[in-house]
Amino acid sequence: MPGRRAFLLLAGAALGALFLWLAVRKLDWAAFGTALSHAHPGEIALGVACLLAYYVVKALRWRYLVEPFARASVRELMPAVLAGLAGNFLFPHVGEFARAVLAGRLLKTPPGALLGSIAIERFFDFLALLTIVLAILLPLGGMDDDIRAASYFVAILSAAILAAVVLFVVQTETCLAVNRSMLTPFSKRLAGVVEYHLRQARVGLGAIGTPRLLVPIFVLSVLQWLVILGCVAFSLRAVDVSVTLAGAVSVLLLNVIGLTLPAAPGHVGTIQLAFLVGLAPFGVPKEEAFAASVIYNFLMFVPTMILGFPGLRRAGEVLRERLGPD
Repeated sequence: MPGRRAFLLLAGAALGALFLWLAVRKLDWAAFGTALSHAHPGEIALGVACLLAYYVVKALRWRYLVEPFARASVRELMPAVLAGLAGNFLFPHVGEFARAVLAGRLLKTPPGALLGSIAIERFFDFLALLTIVLAILLPLGGMDDDIRAASYFVAILSAAILAAVVLFVVQTETCLAVNRSMLTPFSKRLAGVVEYHLRQARVGLGAIGTPRLLVPIFVLSVLQWLVILGCVAFSLRAVDVSVTLAGAVSVLLLNVIGLTLPAAPGHVGTIQLAFLVGLAPFGVPKEEAFAASVIYNFLMFVPTMILGFPGLRRAGEVLRERLGPD
C-alpha cells in the first residue's frame, strides 16, 4: 500500500506538472501579474462564503447518507468532512479514508460502512453535476466538443458507479463469493479481511434502499455543486473576467473531470488547465483565466487546510493506534 500511494503521488505530481506547463506556456506573465494585482478582495470574500456554505451542505448530505446505520449531527460530522477535504488536497483520493476513520471513531461505526456511504456520495456528485451541465449549458450554449466529451465522461462515470452499487446491493452474496474465489487461492486471511470490509461497505450503502432519503440527498448534491460554482464565479469576478454562467459551469466540469485522474498536491496544474480550457470558447484571455485559477486554487486550499488539518492529524493518530502494537 505505501508503494501504491507513492506511485499515485508521483503520477499526480507528474500530471500536475504537465498540466501546469500546458497552462503557462505562451503566457504573458506581465499581463498575468497585472490581472492578479488588481484582484478585488470583496469578490474573494464572497468566494470564501460560498466555500463555507459548501462545507455545511456536504456535511448535511453525509448525515442523510449515514442515517440508515448511524445517527449524527452536522456539527459532529464536520471535523471528519473537513479532514477528508484537507487530506484530498495533500494526498489526492486518499482523504476519504481519513474522513471514514475519524467519523468511525466518533460514531462507533466501522470505517468500511462509512466508505460505502462515500461510494454513494460519488454517484450523486456526478449525477448532480451532469444535471447542472445539462440545465445550464444546453439552454445557454457552450457545449463545444471538449465540454460535450467531458459531459459524456461524467454520464459514463455516473452509470458505472450506479451499476456497481446496485449490483453489489442486489447480489451481495454472489459478489462476496466471487471475491472469495479470486482471493482465497492467494491468501485466506486476505480474502477474509476483504470480505469483512465489503460487508461493512454494504451497510454503508443503505441509503440506496431508502427512497425517502434519495430526494434530499440529490437536492443537497445539486446545491453543493452550485455553491462550488459560486466559488468559480467569484474567482472570475475577482479579476474582472466577464463570462457567462455557462463559462463558469465549463470550468467546474473540466475541473471535476481532471480530479478523477491522479492529481498533484493542492490540485495545482489541474485547476489551472481547467480554467484555461473551459474559458477558451468564451474568449477569455489566458492571462485572466490563469489569474482567476490561482485565486480559486488559493481560495479552496488555504481555508480547507486551516480548518481541516487538526482533524486530519487526529485521523492519522487513530490509524497509528490501530496499526501499532497493542
